[in-house]
Amino acid sequence: MATTDLGKNIHNAFSVVFYTYQSIEKLMCACQSDEVKQKYYLPTEKFLRYSSDQYWEGWLYWSFILLYQRYADGNCMENGWIDAPVYAVEINVDAETCEEPKIYIGKYEYKDICSWIPGCSPADHYGFYDAMHNDELFEIESAGDIKVSVPVDEKVSGKYWGLKKVTFKEINLVDINADNYYDEIFGTIESLENNTSDS
Repeated sequence: MATTDLGKNIHNAFSVVFYTYQSIEKLMCACQSDEVKQKYYLPTEKFLRYSSDQYWEGWLYWSFILLYQRYADGNCMENGWIDAPVYAVEINVDAETCEEPKIYIGKYEYKDICSWIPGCSPADHYGFYDAMHNDELFEIESAGDIKVSVPVDEKVSGKYWGLKKVTFKEINLVDINADNYYDEIFGTIESLENNTSDS
């Protein structure tokens, strides 16, 4: 009996995970709709994620990052980027990162995006994830509901493609629905656009 219950619990747990993935996929599809693409450039339409065959943490995705740039900030260069901030929208369901599932929305400012090579791989997840979560490599300070993250030194900045500063905000994932996702997510991007770098 105990073994049967354990088996059911495992199946139920994975059913919840798969249902959550379906909901996340719907949200990501909405965030890549034609309406969104009229105003925002997507450097890649693939979501960024940590994945590994060697470590069990990489067997299931727990962080999904979509990238955007604003057409209002300029034209796309030959390297496939706009010479302007990159906005990352992360859907995070990792219990070790946040007490409840969150959406993190960050404005990433760089020293010289013109020198970047074309393309962005899903494996580049770390380049956007760490700045909002790794307080060993980044100094993260709160200013009300906004957080500001800067590399601890030039070496770290270089590892993250010349990153100068990230300004970001978090929203409870369960508060997002089909009616408010655009205002909550892209309204936040527009509000972060007004936060300019001092450096």
